[in-house]
Amino acid sequence: MSVVRSPAAVILLAVLAAASVPAPAVAQTRAASPGIAALVPDLAGWDLAEAPRSYFPDDLFEYINGAAESYLSYDFRELLVADFERPGAGTTLTVEIYDMGLPVNAFGIFAAERYPENEPVAVGDLGYIEGEALNFLADRFYVKMLAFGLGDATGTALVEVGAKVAGNVGPGRGLPELTRAFPANGLVARSERYIKRNFMGYEFLHDGYVATYKVEGGELEGFFIEGGSDREAEGMLAQLLEALAADAQAVDEIELGFHARNRYGQSLFISRVGRVLCGAMRVPEGLDKEGQALLAAATAALKAKRAAK
Repeated sequence: MSVVRSPAAVILLAVLAAASVPAPAVAQTRAASPGIAALVPDLAGWDLAEAPRSYFPDDLFEYINGAAESYLSYDFRELLVADFERPGAGTTLTVEIYDMGLPVNAFGIFAAERYPENEPVAVGDLGYIEGEALNFLADRFYVKMLAFGLGDATGTALVEVGAKVAGNVGPGRGLPELTRAFPANGLVARSERYIKRNFMGYEFLHDGYVATYKVEGGELEGFFIEGGSDREAEGMLAQLLEALAADAQAVDEIELGFHARNRYGQSLFISRVGRVLCGAMRVPEGLDKEGQALLAAATAALKAKRAAK
């Protein structure tokens, strides 16, 4: 028995049939920038599984969906992914090279993803190994490597390949200048971080550096906030004090600056030295003395840096 369909039904069936056919993969049309392409190492005994892939701000989510926003918040520019394999050996090695535009941006996203307890290795700047992965900084580049199937040779292979990539980049710059100003007493090694925007949750605070300190009785954090000028830093401090007061936090002027306590009993100690705000935050109740000591040490460190210039 034949079935008679209306023209509208025929059109609908055609649309549904077309929708059921998988769309062809979209081929990448943008090649890697010459500067980043030159960083891919030439590895003896390894072959490229395919041509290196490039990702940019508008399509980074295709590679790291769920984490792309974190990279974009540090002004990510470009990613080059190179997959290597040893023919017939069942081993693979992936090298991801993120161009973050500036060394401080690379440090920011790098520090957001590491833990102080990660095992440090002498590769690039601040290199560390975690399982079958090795991550490090090299100037404005954040390099991430992941190996599979290498067994006991994993660490050695990662270090050798990482050294080649770092060598292609050239000498790095180490930690950003302000992270080197954190007072040493009580500082948790490799806890330094950089928050580019919305420091402490405030839109008007940017370029913040923070590190964890362990003291008898608990933990607190030291911080620096870098303004573009003395005037901008003064304005940021004024806005912060207004915001704290608007949040019903008690703000008191102290010898070196200001002290505020939030509704949870945590204290903030803050001062200004030129274009940099500094102090201690998330200071638990009962550790005000330690918070003030960290404020004093941070202030002294900044004044010493200014005097040395």
